[in-house]
Amino acid sequence: MDGLMPIILKTIICLGLAYWVYQDSRKNKIKYGNFWVILSFVFPPGALVYYLYKKTGGSVQKLTFRQKLDAELRKQTEQNKKTIAEQRKAMELLQQEEQEKNKLALEEIEKIQEERLALKKQRLEELKQERLQQQEEIANKLRVSREAANKLKMFDE
Repeated sequence: MDGLMPIILKTIICLGLAYWVYQDSRKNKIKYGNFWVILSFVFPPGALVYYLYKKTGGSVQKLTFRQKLDAELRKQTEQNKKTIAEQRKAMELLQQEEQEKNKLALEEIEKIQEERLALKKQRLEELKQERLQQQEEIANKLRVSREAANKLKMFDE
């Protein structure tokens, strides 16, 4: 029984340390709590490592209301920035499409104007030819040559 007593004592100490680690990890919401319980039971100095881990920030930090509010505001502003950037990109795409449509419309208008100008020139040529024909007909009726009619300034040139 003399050899059994130290083993029982070590087991009781390991169980006590494991129980303390278990209670403390649940109370303080320590990350990886189950790992620390098993470590402190299997390797008793693990309880000391657990204690150091707990003091150096192993627990979940409890934020104050102000900190939570600031974090929420930051999150909302980032979301707003993203949505504004997306909207801006969409507007730029729409503007580019509108500019392309306007450019095509302007090109069509220019083509139409060129066609009208060509038709106008053609019509002026036709009118000039008609006028020359009429002058010749009048000159024939009067039995005067065209050159003579021009000398008499019968027709405007």
